[in-house]
Formats: sequence, C-alpha cells, structure tokens
Amino acid sequence: MKQNVVWIGSKISKETAPSRWLRFSGTKNFRDLGGYQTVDGRNVRWGVLYRSDSLHKLTSADMRRITALNLSRVIDFRAEYEVQREPDILPEGIRLVNLSMEDSSTKVWHEARDEMVKNMKTLDPAAYMIQTNVELATKFTPGYRQFYHEVLAANGSPILFHCAARKYRTGFAAATLLRILGAPQEVIVQDYLLTNQYLLGAYKWNLLLAGVLKGSQFANGIRGFMKADERYLSAAFDALEKEHGSFENYVRDGLGLSEHDVERLKKLYLE
Repeated sequence: MKQNVVWIGSKISKETAPSRWLRFSGTKNFRDLGGYQTVDGRNVRWGVLYRSDSLHKLTSADMRRITALNLSRVIDFRAEYEVQREPDILPEGIRLVNLSMEDSSTKVWHEARDEMVKNMKTLDPAAYMIQTNVELATKFTPGYRQFYHEVLAANGSPILFHCAARKYRTGFAAATLLRILGAPQEVIVQDYLLTNQYLLGAYKWNLLLAGVLKGSQFANGIRGFMKADERYLSAAFDALEKEHGSFENYVRDGLGLSEHDVERLKKLYLE
C-alpha cells in the first residue's frame, strides 16, 4: 500500500497488566505503555503510546485492529536494509518515519549471520547487548532526538514505535520516554523486562527444538540474544550519564528538549 515514508539518517497492577499486551497474529510483542503511575501520582494515558516488534507479517485481521487504534504515525528504528527486506504493512494514511539505526549487533548479524550461528555456543550475548545499549545512548542520540520531535509533533494522538527484535532500540526509547514522563526506575525496568514474558514465551517451543537439535549451549546462546536483561538497560543509562553528566542533561543537551518540551510531553501523555 502507498505510504508517506520519511527517511531520517507506578508498578504494573494485576488489573492493568492483562490489557497491556495487544494480541496480533503477525507481531508478538505489541504493548500499550498506558497505566503506569508516575512519581507525582499521575498516570500514563492508555491508547496513545504503543511499542512493538516489526510489522511486516500483519494479517488482514491485524490491519483492521491497527486501523481501530487510530495511529497518527509509526516510527521505525530499523536500518534501511532491514526495512527494504521486510517493509511494514500498514493501513493508508499513517505517517511512517524511518529513523535508521544500525547498531553493532544489528550490523554483525546482517554481515556475518552464518558465522554467528556457527559460533553461537561460544558467543557471549551479554557482551554484544551491553555494547549495543551503550551505542543507543551515545552514538544514536541524534536519532532519538528526532524520535522525540515526532512524539511532540503527534500532539497527543496515538503513535507506535518499533524495531525488528522488539527490545533494544525500541526498549531504550520506551525507557527514556517513561523516565521523562516521571515513571520511577523500578517501573521502567518492569516494562523493559516484559519483553521476556511475551517474546520468549512466543518462541518457547522454537527454543526447545533448537536445544534438542543443536544442544543446550546453542539454544542458550539464541535465548541470550533474544531476552531483555536489566544489565543492558543499566549500561545505556550509565553511558548517557557518563557522557552528559546526568539524565536531565541528556534530555536537554542530547535530545534537545527544553523544560517547556518536557512539560508539554507530560501534559499530552499523562492524566
């Protein structure tokens, strides 16, 4: 379908958690960031901030549900070759913005996938993922600055942001957004780790089969690249604080958000 593409180089309660995940056939980790309570007692609005994995396998039923969300824009963090290989399938009328981010783990997987699979038993997934998250907090700050420009420009209308693997590029964006809105760190980490519930759960049998066919070390290596780990998010926040001195400085100097911008984000996305 024809789309307008722009290329630009509180704790989780039992009542809210079940509705946080939206069921789609073609995507496994589509979530609503609504309902989280901030330190000042407000709550993130439901139905306006969504995060997901890639959208290239959406079915016709999925498309009808996407349409019902009334999304004003979709922000895609995948590298250009990822988008060309598996373009998003979306209803017409949604602004699609590609903020191309090729971190080191994405790059090596693209260029040396066979070699990585061959050596999966001896690889250290944590080392790759920590390096990736450091890059997200430093090298790709201009991309996240543009992300926040889009969030502000949406003016409170529903938006969705995503990447391919559902967690690192998107996870860092969600974590910084929740922190800017005033969510406490334990809530930010809980949301980050929900990927393990939905993503690893969706591929549980695939991982079990990989263990049977290629051994537990191989399966554990794959699992290590798929899972979200608090250490990875901590590495990102440590890196941005090292570079900017504080998270507040990162928001102002890195993301280019003024105090007025931050207050506007809160006005638009909190209730």
